[in-house]
Amino acid sequence: MTHPRMRRLLPALALLSCLALPGCAGSPAPSSAAPSAPTQAPVPGQPAAEPGFLTLGYLPAEGFNPYLVNSQLVVQNAGLLFEKLVEITPDMELDYRLAQAVECIGSQVVVHLRGGCFFADGTPVRPEDALASLDAARASACYGGRFANIEKAELQNGALVITLTRPDSLFAYLCDIPVLKESEVALPQPTASGRYTYGAEGELVRSARAPFPEEGPECIRLVQVGGYDAMVSGLAVGALNLYAAADGIDAVSSIASRQSFYRTNNLVYLGVNAVREEPGAAAALLGSGRGRALLSRLIDRRVLAEKCFYGRAYPATGAINGFYTCVKGSQLILAEQDAAGAEEEFLALGYTRDAVSGYYQDAEGRPLRLSLLVYSGSTYKRYAASQLAEQLAAQGVYLEINDPDDFGAYLEQVQAGQFDLYIGEVKLYNNMDISPFLEGGAVSVGIRQSEALTLSYEAFRANMSAAGAFEQQFAAEMPWVPLVWRSGTVVSGRAVSGLSASISNLFYSLRELAVAP
Repeated sequence: MTHPRMRRLLPALALLSCLALPGCAGSPAPSSAAPSAPTQAPVPGQPAAEPGFLTLGYLPAEGFNPYLVNSQLVVQNAGLLFEKLVEITPDMELDYRLAQAVECIGSQVVVHLRGGCFFADGTPVRPEDALASLDAARASACYGGRFANIEKAELQNGALVITLTRPDSLFAYLCDIPVLKESEVALPQPTASGRYTYGAEGELVRSARAPFPEEGPECIRLVQVGGYDAMVSGLAVGALNLYAAADGIDAVSSIASRQSFYRTNNLVYLGVNAVREEPGAAAALLGSGRGRALLSRLIDRRVLAEKCFYGRAYPATGAINGFYTCVKGSQLILAEQDAAGAEEEFLALGYTRDAVSGYYQDAEGRPLRLSLLVYSGSTYKRYAASQLAEQLAAQGVYLEINDPDDFGAYLEQVQAGQFDLYIGEVKLYNNMDISPFLEGGAVSVGIRQSEALTLSYEAFRANMSAAGAFEQQFAAEMPWVPLVWRSGTVVSGRAVSGLSASISNLFYSLRELAVAP
């Protein structure tokens, strides 16, 4: 379980997970025309999941509508029941679903909708349903934050036309929202529009009218759980056989389970304090773009991902996730350490290497010592801090680790700027909105803001073809140091295999999914 103090303080560090926020209250009751809900299975002493069936947890009180409650479990199961405008593939590319195309031109986005799609009851999916779903998403706790940039949305000639307050060339990546009936966006159990629909006696069954039918289990079993801990224990005793690990919680492997991973936009980064009034010997290194870029080059991100995060992360080679098509081939940060010419760079910054200690010192003979702040309650990040200290020590930079075991104390030091470097994590929206790092943003403490970088970023926001130029400007200034992108984790029983998950949908593809009898 996430520590209560952490739950309160994570938003201040811009951990923007819609799944970690508290849920909404006041869900309207379903109409009599709604399909019957799955029946409740006993919670204490649950029987083992039936061999050969995919068995998932659900909470009857939360229903199945992700616009009414802010629940990871509801979002998980909604991926089976409701089709989306778009989805993001496991390779972080766009997969157009009910949206046939999304055009971003300046501050206007036009979503062209696909015709010939139906809900499970045979009702056609209409443009009005897409508009109502977007409006419901904007008002929801789960999706509302990502749509703060929308000024208005309306229908024009059968297309969904969205006016933004500022351009967003990657807005299509925000459109992985479920499409519900216009008349049912406030119901806890709306008519299904996806690959599965409601069955009887705690079952989801394949929908004969699915717009994108896919080979997969004919039937999926649902059992009531009491919350996240109940799913963890339920899998351990065999009462269910799959769940998504909660954001920020390190899933634990066991003899009865296996883990699989999918890419996310959770960035683990090195915060750099470039504006300290008395930075001492670190002034030239941390206070200049050249120095911060040198610091970045001395880090081996692949080692961090594979050794410190045990393969549950992948190297961050730029400000934008490197799997996004718009930056492929244009990022300048290497996954591996690049120490070639480092000594010459240190000399140019005014540092010389002390022959006795092996560490660099400034012109006044002061050793180049940096403090690194890290929350010790995160095993992966604490291990990464130790690895960073080793990597930099080998290159002549002494790193002193400050690792409070209280998250509140860690956060207070970050917000007060009491660090040279700190290890943080932020969940960026899928449109690569880096505003948390920009002036006034939740993780902007210590960052030296730059008009050139801001203008470069705004050019990218207006036109994705400018992404490469933005990455070049970022690499030259390195206001913060990207380390790795964390992976999401799916925990399943040993009998489950072949699941393909993505950041949009835990059940992105069920084609190869199998549950051994």
